[in-house]
Amino acid sequence: MDYTILNLNPQTIALYKSCFDNNGSPKKTENIEWQFFKNTEASAFVDIAFDEQANKAAAIYAVSSVKFKIGNELLLGTQSLDTITDIDYRGKGLFITLAKEVYAKSAAAGAALVYGFPNGNSIHGFVKKLDWQVLDPLPFLIKPLQSKYFTDKIKPLRFLPNISLSFGSYAANKNYKITESSEFPEAATALWNAFSQDIKVAVHRDKAYLDWRYIQKPNEDYKIAHCYDSQNQYLGYIVFAVKDKHNGKIAYIMELIYDKSHPKAGSQLLKYAISQIKKQKADCILSWCLEHSPNFKTYKSSFFINMPEKFRPIELHFGATALREDLKTLIYNRENWFISYSDSDTV
Repeated sequence: MDYTILNLNPQTIALYKSCFDNNGSPKKTENIEWQFFKNTEASAFVDIAFDEQANKAAAIYAVSSVKFKIGNELLLGTQSLDTITDIDYRGKGLFITLAKEVYAKSAAAGAALVYGFPNGNSIHGFVKKLDWQVLDPLPFLIKPLQSKYFTDKIKPLRFLPNISLSFGSYAANKNYKITESSEFPEAATALWNAFSQDIKVAVHRDKAYLDWRYIQKPNEDYKIAHCYDSQNQYLGYIVFAVKDKHNGKIAYIMELIYDKSHPKAGSQLLKYAISQIKKQKADCILSWCLEHSPNFKTYKSSFFINMPEKFRPIELHFGATALREDLKTLIYNRENWFISYSDSDTV
């Protein structure tokens, strides 16, 4: 069967949306526009296999562009996001065909890598057919807050009453002022540059990225808290959200960045977020944080633990493929990476 390959543009958004809507993964038009047309690089690489005879999209493979810190360079990077084959066209190799073409277009435009978080159904194709390097495990951390959410998952324990599992509290500190605000200061870029000095592979989390990711994203309600010292020097921020997901009320620490010379600022920000999350009666708090990350000890000091496999809400993997030969050594080393829930396209 022959297909016409279309790109994503304002004229093909409806076609793109309908393919997901008709296959159990509904999309909102404004979110598609935000992800692919309004990102910090104002570019995306998307192929749509269009069946003209049936007048429908047979398959889609899409990556969204982001600025990446790789070594000491700032380069174009891409995140693999939307991959779908319509139910009537599965088993024809469209996923691999489209992905290879999208990667070729990305590389021609100067992209250094494709990264993402494939699910259990698709990881095999990414590794065997698209040369992805698996960087597992995805670093889930969890802070349980309510016992019932967990005991209900273990049949012999379902009779147990619900009890609080978090006993710490947030106490204001005269040396660190925490304030919520729906914007990021210009100082957020310098903060990230200092925080990421020893990080070799990560999305460049400057103010432009933060504004796009957390303020401009439609249909979200992220909470952003900032920390300043007594002289009003900017020391860090935390972004968090509470959502009804996975048969419970789940909180997410999306990002925690702070001045590494003031680790207490990071601790205060996290304790503040936990206190606000507990007010919303969340069952637990999730975070993604690699064990070598600058903020890992801050999570551990607030009793975040590695999340057991059986409690993970979905099977996800972490991986990447380098589009430049000279960058493979950097990109394929898990210890070079920094990731957080900022990198997730589903939260």
